[in-house]
Amino acid sequence: MDHIKKINEILGPHGMLARSMDGYEHRHQQVQMAVEVLEALVSEDRLVIEAPTGTGKTLAYLVAAALSRKRVAISTGTKNLQEQLFYKDIPFVRDTIFPQLKAALLKGRGNFVCHSRFRNYLRQPFIQGLGGADSLPSIREWYRKSRVTGQGDRAEMTNLTDDDPVWMEICSTSEGCLGKKCPDKDDCFVLKMRGRAAESDLMIVNHHLLASDLVVKESGFGEVIPRYEALIVDEAHGLEEAATQHFGFHLSHFRIAKLIRDARSELRGPATGSEQLQELLALVEDFSRRLFFGTFQPVSTPEPISDWLNPEVAESRDQICGRLEVLASRIANLPHPSEELRAVARRALQIRWELNLILNEEPNWDYACWLERRDRAVMMHASPVEVGHMFQSKLYEQIPSTVFTSATLSSGGSFEYFKSRLGLDSDPPPRETVLDSPFDYAHQTILYIPRTMPEPTEAGFADALAHTLEEVLTRTQGRAFVLFTSHRNMELVHSKLTGRLPFPLLIQGSRPKSALLDEFRQLRGSVLFATSSFWEGIDVQGEALSCVAVDRLPFAPPNDPIIAARTDRIRRQGGSPFYSFQVPMAVLTLKQGLGRLIRTRSDRGVLCILDIRILTKSYGKVFRASLHGSPLRRDPRDIDRFFTV
Repeated sequence: MDHIKKINEILGPHGMLARSMDGYEHRHQQVQMAVEVLEALVSEDRLVIEAPTGTGKTLAYLVAAALSRKRVAISTGTKNLQEQLFYKDIPFVRDTIFPQLKAALLKGRGNFVCHSRFRNYLRQPFIQGLGGADSLPSIREWYRKSRVTGQGDRAEMTNLTDDDPVWMEICSTSEGCLGKKCPDKDDCFVLKMRGRAAESDLMIVNHHLLASDLVVKESGFGEVIPRYEALIVDEAHGLEEAATQHFGFHLSHFRIAKLIRDARSELRGPATGSEQLQELLALVEDFSRRLFFGTFQPVSTPEPISDWLNPEVAESRDQICGRLEVLASRIANLPHPSEELRAVARRALQIRWELNLILNEEPNWDYACWLERRDRAVMMHASPVEVGHMFQSKLYEQIPSTVFTSATLSSGGSFEYFKSRLGLDSDPPPRETVLDSPFDYAHQTILYIPRTMPEPTEAGFADALAHTLEEVLTRTQGRAFVLFTSHRNMELVHSKLTGRLPFPLLIQGSRPKSALLDEFRQLRGSVLFATSSFWEGIDVQGEALSCVAVDRLPFAPPNDPIIAARTDRIRRQGGSPFYSFQVPMAVLTLKQGLGRLIRTRSDRGVLCILDIRILTKSYGKVFRASLHGSPLRRDPRDIDRFFTV
């Protein structure tokens, strides 16, 4: 049976779902996508496929994955999307189509309690006096129950805050994990999770976990995700950012202090030479304090490391790195070092390598390195400038059946930017498909761009922004997201419009994100002012959201350390960073933001772009070509006409 026939028997207009579901809506784009994904999985091809909102891409690739009869890992952007797949979408597929389908949800080890770390935490003297230990009683009660009936997942505790200090001390970490040599390996919640995954057909992971797995497998020290035969990357537009974060690293005094604390804890016993090791640790601690609390004290915004390299920094670096190397060597020469001490030695060498890389006088063109203020101390960061070659060697050569999908992958109808960022521009080239949208943007939307607006860099832009938004929001009767590229403009315009509009004006940061969205849905005519975290992953259907306004084209800030390093590399290679990197990146972001508006075939609304450069600059046509042909309107009265039709 060919692939088209198989898919049509399930998703076609007279297929299994159409016969079993009242009101089933056949979408030819969904059928096309399922066929292409199935062909890629079976023939071991790479596929890049843009599936606009409303395609039904999740069901399409789940059906294709089940029909392929391969063990498939499905990676998506966030834990929330993972849980939606696992608890909503997959049960539907299992209940209606594939009753034998087995799936497993995998999370990072930081979501699970570590038996050993919890015991060590409880052994600390004066634990009740430790700052932030208020959650300990409820955690202990949960832990006792979870050992019997749970999975050791922090999600089982609904009242635990994201930054709970106790959890940070007791969760599983890669640095302290002893693997198969751990005495608790038979009860380890992380290993149990992976055991369940090893018996499944589909493994639901996220991009950070995928990147972690690639690193661990290449190192030869095991795996994070059990072996799979094919990979589907959903929300693939976010994979580069997740990989950049994961393949990079961060150094702080806290991390070095934790290494010292763990080493001292393990050296309390009668280990040979422990006194000398304690002296080494004291010196490392002293120079670390000098480096992180003294040398870089004035840092207030992200700044390049190169601006701070001087003899004082070099001395602290050399003192710390030299003593960490000696520490690791002496631990290795102990008669019978514990596995915990061996782990300390490995961590010491890793920190030494990272510190040398970040604070090297010779520029490292492969990493962007910068400093950033965190509370009272300084954090050092290093992120890879490019991640494409890492995917080529760690993923594509190992897993040829790989599918990349999202509603926003193309810029101006081309995948060149996406392919270049993820190393997909090498031979053999991937198959490429841009599905047409199931929505009628010509009738469901208008694109409103005002006739007169100063450019975003001109004086008076914020005042003009507030004035124009007041007129637009009055005509749409509120019911809008106003998306900003900076917190400053968001707060300024919000303050200017407060009291001038008869609608609830909500603003990001005033309440948790989920609470703001609930309030937006419940309060008639609400307007939500927000920045980057609301540009994607938000789903509000119906009349509650009838306008999405964007203050300016979302170019990434050129002084961002990673953006600056990438544009510099493209320039040194003879390319044009603006047209090959900055413009397509901004196009994808704009598509994400405006994609909040039309979520169903019955939705209608105004796309409002308040950056006149989309019409006056040559690159504006690339942005306009990516907006699904929404009719351009420049007279504000057209907004009234649109809503009265």
